[in-house]
Amino acid sequence: MSPFFFLNARLTHKLMRTADFEALINSMPDIAKRYRSVESSDMYKEYRSLEMSISTDFFRSQKEKTLKQKNGKKLWAESEEGKQEARFQELKKNADILFYLATDAKQIRQAEALQPVFEDHFGWTKLEDSQWKSGFLYPSKDFVANHSYTNELQAYTDGKNVKVANGQLVIETRKEIASGPAWDPKKGMVMHQFQYTSGALHAEVPISRDGGMAIIKARCTGSVNHGVYLRGKKHLPMLFLFDFTGKRLYTGIKTEKDGDKHMLRLNGLPATRSIIYTVTWDRTNINWFINNMLIHTAPNTLPMGEDMYLHLYSCLFAKNRGAEGTLEIDWVRCYNVKKA
Repeated sequence: MSPFFFLNARLTHKLMRTADFEALINSMPDIAKRYRSVESSDMYKEYRSLEMSISTDFFRSQKEKTLKQKNGKKLWAESEEGKQEARFQELKKNADILFYLATDAKQIRQAEALQPVFEDHFGWTKLEDSQWKSGFLYPSKDFVANHSYTNELQAYTDGKNVKVANGQLVIETRKEIASGPAWDPKKGMVMHQFQYTSGALHAEVPISRDGGMAIIKARCTGSVNHGVYLRGKKHLPMLFLFDFTGKRLYTGIKTEKDGDKHMLRLNGLPATRSIIYTVTWDRTNINWFINNMLIHTAPNTLPMGEDMYLHLYSCLFAKNRGAEGTLEIDWVRCYNVKKA
């Protein structure tokens, strides 16, 4: 897939319906293929050759002289040059030529520079058969990955709160007593009793910090914290596709230096709807999109040369007490930018 349509940040100021935008995404491979097919066709080569011919001063002077003669229009139409001009006008109205001329070549090149590195449309049924692992990714395999924090209300079960139904990944947050490992700022990792259970997942597929894109279609239910982010093997920085607090929706980046400085609140956008969230980045900037719209830009302060990994989670804090809910994901796709 080559979703180049929004790499131009000024594409539109009108938010497309998610269903329409998804259809556009899915049409992109055919668009890119058609563009290159037209570009290499004999018809397009003929169009460019004729365009060069009729734009010369000699051609224009020949036409001017001929049209000044008696029955000039007829003479011109019957001349070799006149036939060339007529053929050019015919090709100029051809649907493939019109498509090619209306397509931004730069966006095509940007699309072709995207290298798929991770994709899931959730056709699996067992977590162990998928590309996902429970918990969080850390530098040391000895560190407990599937842990909560003592200021949270949920225990992270080892995949028991994760399921795939009808091609959709669902992480459920449920009210049920459970014990599990939790990180305490003073005591370190301890066993803790919780009143809820939930799930967290990560993909052990490295995504380059230097240039890429992550895109996901998701919806949230319940007054539960749900989020999707990219990070390295350290806790921070976190590059969020979205962060839903149970009431408000945010996107942006959290760093040790700036904290939440580059987190943007998305007003008037209900997370209970299916939304396509996208983040693109190069070595200079990070851009966030909701469906087709650019909504936020920030400097890229991620550690140079460090790979990132995709994380999904749901959690509860004291303010969420009594809540249950789900994080539902239809698909996810991640790309690196190919090095020139």
